[in-house]
Order: sequence, then structure tokens, then C-alpha cells
Amino acid sequence: TAMGDKIQSKRIAREAGVNVIPGFDGVLQSPQEAVQVAKEVGFPVMMKAAGGGGGKGMRICYDEQEVIDTYPLCKAEAINFFKDERIFIERYI
Repeated sequence: TAMGDKIQSKRIAREAGVNVIPGFDGVLQSPQEAVQVAKEVGFPVMMKAAGGGGGKGMRICYDEQEVIDTYPLCKAEAINFFKDERIFIERYI
């Protein structure tokens, strides 16, 4: 369902006028793209598995190097726990 997909649920909420945590509601394709998005969103950020839940596939990043180091870990957790490699970023608040 759409609400089990964090990326789609953020889009639905935003379209409905609900305040959402600032971030990127697309799918990150590379560590380099993740760094660019993180710089636009503003540190610290949380990298998250789109299909996640229960705190799995979530990593806090405080700088660019942490984003680069965390990207493959978060992607691996997303695949292992949720069979869904999609990850995205939002501001950590």
C-alpha cells in the first residue's frame, strides 16, 4: 500500500497540505547524489529505507563523509530487511 511506502506517503501527505519533515521524496541513486541532497536539505539528515519500519534501515548523518559511508549500509539494510533497495533522505529533527 502507499502508506507502507515512505516516499509515496510523503508525496500524498504533501499534496494534501500536511506538513512533512523537509527532505527529498525521490529515490537516491548514488552516494554522490545522496551528498548533494543532504547539502540541500541541511545537516544533520536521516537516510531511510523507503519500505522500512521499526527503526531498521535508518541512519543519521552529520556530514558529507557520513553520507558516503552510510549509503551502502542503508541500502544493504533496505534490501535485507524489506526486499526494497530504495532509500531517501530527510532532515533529522
